[in-house]
Amino acid sequence: MRPRVPPLTAVRLPSSTHVRLADGREIPAAIGDWLITRGRTTIDVVGPSQLAERYHVIEAGDCVLPAAACDRLEQTTGVGSTRTAADLCAAVERLAKIQIGPIQIDFTPGQLEEIAHRATKRGHTVKQELQAVVDRIREEIFWRS
Repeated sequence: MRPRVPPLTAVRLPSSTHVRLADGREIPAAIGDWLITRGRTTIDVVGPSQLAERYHVIEAGDCVLPAAACDRLEQTTGVGSTRTAADLCAAVERLAKIQIGPIQIDFTPGQLEEIAHRATKRGHTVKQELQAVVDRIREEIFWRS
């Protein structure tokens, strides 16, 4: 459990200055150092090389998943699939891929949901529904009189 507190913010200093930290210490800060704050309280000052060493930097637009969500995803995508963004993308692409021989068929998530809905409506599995599509293609291509 962790308290609900405002997130930390990092701001690059445009000039050299002295900074008063939350514990009352005053320390020098150079141009380009990062001022780490929570709300209006200054927590730390770090140099550019120390920022990634001491803090987990979250860029704008990043998606951070709680451990419970990662565990839930890994029940479907496989153990270790949420270690990195690249691992998670690869696992999702592997699960969502439909391929006939070397040809990959790209469906949108909405189209895949529609296939699943139609299969359920007809009392089929998704595999059976897709097999029926493949069979229709086979009949069309290899139709004999």
